[in-house]
Amino acid sequence: MSDNSSYRILAGTVADHRMERHNVIVNIHEREIVSLDTWNDSTRPESGDIDARDAIVLPGFIDIHIHGGAGRSVMEGTYEALYEISKHLARHGVTGWLPTTVTAAWEDQIKVLDAVENCLAGFTPVLEAAILGVHLEGPYINPKKKGAQPEQFILLPDMDEFQRLTSDHFDNILIMTLAPEMPGALEFIRFLVSQNIIASIGHTDATYAEISAAIDAGASHLTHTFNAMRPMDSREPGVVGAAFSRPELTAELIWDNVHVHPASCRALVAAKGTDGVILISDGVQGAGMPDGYSFSFGDLPINIKDGRATLPDGTLAGSVLTLDQAFRNAQGYTLSQRSAMTSYNAARSLRSTDGFGTLAPGHIADLVILNRDETVRRTIVNGVSVYVAA
Repeated sequence: MSDNSSYRILAGTVADHRMERHNVIVNIHEREIVSLDTWNDSTRPESGDIDARDAIVLPGFIDIHIHGGAGRSVMEGTYEALYEISKHLARHGVTGWLPTTVTAAWEDQIKVLDAVENCLAGFTPVLEAAILGVHLEGPYINPKKKGAQPEQFILLPDMDEFQRLTSDHFDNILIMTLAPEMPGALEFIRFLVSQNIIASIGHTDATYAEISAAIDAGASHLTHTFNAMRPMDSREPGVVGAAFSRPELTAELIWDNVHVHPASCRALVAAKGTDGVILISDGVQGAGMPDGYSFSFGDLPINIKDGRATLPDGTLAGSVLTLDQAFRNAQGYTLSQRSAMTSYNAARSLRSTDGFGTLAPGHIADLVILNRDETVRRTIVNGVSVYVAA
């Protein structure tokens, strides 16, 4: 692991959402990118350098919607679980992530918020892939589109309850998924926006008119587009129609070729542009585990088989996708376009573009180095190598 205060990466190719360049030296000092220079055939690696002349260097992936991995779940609400998930993510090129809850008893969700706060406040050791905040998925969703969310814990939006239980954590709650058609939801969206929390539309049976009202209230995000939402019809565009036609909405997308057909993925990108889509994993604790592994969401049993996480009735229950695989699945777009969808767009949504998602002087050295086949060779967080492939 490289933890020198100053070192160089000699890269064959570097790319971010703005550009793609070849034969680049990335100079890093005190965990920050300080300059980008050029190497030539006479350049040789020096002591402490990282030789990536046959590789690709990108801003690290940012996963804003993930429930677990490597057999551990965010809902355990412990540092140990967050650490193991963080290690799992670093192996797949993720440098920043939002632990994402499922609809559950409030006491279990608060436990997650407490564990994350301890990490962010420095009360527990620094993790490998950095936690950036929390994504609350529920409990204010529509039971008709619950997917694998436990129905017994679904609630109507209640601002008084929410403030009483979570106000101490508002700085760390970055996204909240809710269904805007539920009673009280529009007022709740306005409240979230006033607290600088992204209101994300998801697990919803809303009509296009109801989505338009949510946008007017400040909603700006869609949770796992196409999944657990009203589809598009010729006379009722629904949520998916709003995803395609409303530029105010940034769309999450699980590009695993299981949750969404690749043609539908490409259609969404064609409609919104690569700056309007964020690839997510929606990974569950079965990600990285073999077929036959089983676990539960609340009381709901889930089994991993043939690369899918499903309930006994076949309902998809999160994914076993990782963002490096999503990056590879989106081949056909340029490195810059895919970097936007796996890094910069997430950083921009989280209002973190000064630090994350861009490979440029003055930005934090959160980087992933990919082999030419786009598998992960090394992951660097805050200038420190947290994962190096064997």
